[in-house]
Formats: sequence, C-alpha cells, structure tokens
Amino acid sequence: MPHLFHRFLITLCLLIPVALAQEKVPQVLFLGDQVHGAIVQAAAKELGGKVRIHFPPVGTANDSGTALAKIDSLLGETKWDIIYFNFGIGDLFYKDPATREIRIMTKDAGGVRVSTPEQYEKNLDALVQRLKTTNARLIWGSTTPMAKANNLFDANSEIEYNTIAASVMAKHKVPVLDLHGHVMAQFKAEDKHPPYAQYAKELEKRGQSLHAPLVRALQSVMLKRK
Repeated sequence: MPHLFHRFLITLCLLIPVALAQEKVPQVLFLGDQVHGAIVQAAAKELGGKVRIHFPPVGTANDSGTALAKIDSLLGETKWDIIYFNFGIGDLFYKDPATREIRIMTKDAGGVRVSTPEQYEKNLDALVQRLKTTNARLIWGSTTPMAKANNLFDANSEIEYNTIAASVMAKHKVPVLDLHGHVMAQFKAEDKHPPYAQYAKELEKRGQSLHAPLVRALQSVMLKRK
C-alpha cells in the first residue's frame, strides 16, 4: 500500500507541470495612443498574471493613419489571442499641414486635423480588415472625453469620431468597449471636466476606475476561450 501511494505522488508531481503548461496565458496586444495606453497598463496590473498584455516592440502609433502604415511591424510575429485597440485622440489633434510627419500645430496658427472624418473612417476600416486576418479576438475601445479644448483640438470632437468608429466596428462585428460612456456616466451636466489626460485621476476621486470596463471585457473574453 505505501508503495502504491508513493507511485501516486510521483505520477501527480509529473502531471502537474504538464497541466500548468497546457493552461496557456492569453497573449493580448494593445494598439493605440499613449493616453489610452495608461488605461491598458492599469488593467494589466489589476489582472496580474491572468493575461499577458504587450505593447508593440516598434513603439506606439498615436493615430489611425500611422497605425495603418506600420501595421505589420506593430503586429510582429506573435500569434495574439486578443487585440485591444483604440485610435482617436491622436487623430483629433491639429498638425502642421506643410510636413508629412505629424508636427503638432495649433488651429489658430493654421494647423489641420491629423485625420479628417473621411480619412478616419477609411483608416479604421482598413485596419480592422487587416486585424481580422490574425484570427485574434478583437476589442475596440471608444475614445475617452475631450471636453476641454486647448487650441490643439476641438472640445467634444471625439463624439463624432466615436460615432464613426462604432459604425465601422458594427460593420465588421467587432465588440465596442464604451469607455466614453463609462466616463460620462460619472459626471453631472453641471460638473467641470478635467483635461483629457486626467480622467483616470478624476474618476479615482469619485470612487471609480477608468480601466474597470477593460478588466471586465478581458475577463469575459478569457471565460469564452475556456
């Protein structure tokens, strides 16, 4: 009997590493601007080792046009389980029209939008088509509020672009994570809004977190994969 128990323990010890190896940690790629990237980093911290969230090795692309031009490099060679992506804030800034590179220039100084509504829609449509070829689960995140203009973008301009993005995602059946709606739900009509990059801190003051919807979305996708 002791010998049988001893053999059972040895077998169990051999099987545990195999079972752990088979439980693959989902590989998640984030594509988007640096502001949205902070939301992703906070979500990754909360999820711990349950997922592995990666940023492109070639650096970020802050707008949809740049992302489309660099998409193969951004995706790399890894087989991604989930791709979470957002482009919006970088498309809404005003830039110097005399340069091919995106050099920020105020509207009053003659700056033009990085992406017109038509360009934005076209870029997103092409991006989604390319991302679908990876066979990864796709999740689009809406652009968070830009309620306070600073002469580099128009206040509330994200609303039009979120509508465009929602239409593109519906066309391709890509689920949309409505971070914009999540943020706006925490504000009353008379409340003052912070600068676009300060919403995470503002929501913390209100007992909420900006990244909570992303955590729930990733957890939901992981459950469906099991």
